[in-house]
Amino acid sequence: MTRPDYDPLTAVWNWLASLAGILTDPGSPFWWPTLIAAVVGFAIAAALAGGNWRAARAEALPCASARFWRQLPVDLSFMVVNSAIPFLAAPVLLIVSAMGATIGYLLMLPIFGAPETGTRIEAAAAMALAGFIAFAAGDFALYWSHRLFHRFPLLWRAHRLHHAPEFLTPITAFRFWPQEQVVHIIGAVFMSGLGMGLVATMLGASVGPLTLLGVNVFSLVWNLAFSHLRHSHVALAFPRWLSHILVSPQMHQVHHSADPRHHDRNYATVFALWDWMFGSLYIPDPKERFRFGLGEAEAAPAAQGAPAGAAPAAH
Repeated sequence: MTRPDYDPLTAVWNWLASLAGILTDPGSPFWWPTLIAAVVGFAIAAALAGGNWRAARAEALPCASARFWRQLPVDLSFMVVNSAIPFLAAPVLLIVSAMGATIGYLLMLPIFGAPETGTRIEAAAAMALAGFIAFAAGDFALYWSHRLFHRFPLLWRAHRLHHAPEFLTPITAFRFWPQEQVVHIIGAVFMSGLGMGLVATMLGASVGPLTLLGVNVFSLVWNLAFSHLRHSHVALAFPRWLSHILVSPQMHQVHHSADPRHHDRNYATVFALWDWMFGSLYIPDPKERFRFGLGEAEAAPAAQGAPAGAAPAAH
């Protein structure tokens, strides 16, 4: 798709330039403070486990196996390829976001009326609300698109690539076939746009999300909140009450467990609230550890026809 303000060659160049700034761009998932946060999270997990640093390091870095080193280039390749999608599909994503915002506007129009044309709210509270609603709505979309890829056999055939590794690293988070990644991104962008449309219509004026260093402040905070440890062997648990709201690294490790009793659990990316609401929440014991990979069955129970919420399945 070509538009007057969209040049595919420029998009490719911007994508390549983004790879050069992978450690320095605050919008990058590997922005250097997020790596420091991961090290801090490891230190916290080791301290909670009794301060045995040698044992904690051995558990966190199980890289002696040749299978780990065979997996790493595959994960890196998918990360690089999938990082191009937001740049190359920018016009489509813009249209999808606008569609979501339009639907949000139409839903709120009978209640709040039409916003004033040309007005914009710059109040920090309104921008924080817009940023949070957009962030939470996108996460809600990711919960359901993720769950669908477990539920239906055809979709699972693609998604099983993400669950194949027996060793989890932060780069494993990007191990998806591009067609699946497109589905997740489109769903999140649509719902984020819808959230922005809802907020703008309720407040009666255009409002942008609150940003820090050019990034939605809630996305930035989440990236700094030990997000890299979700795909790792560092079993950092949150307090039980918080685990009903936010996904801890250990909770997402449950999702990658090869144990059938963990299948169809903990689909959420950020807010464990979705799992809690829709019956897929599993809060492990802080001492629980997991074996990762597809397991002997080589298929998710949901893909074999079990109901999506049936116990004891998990993702």
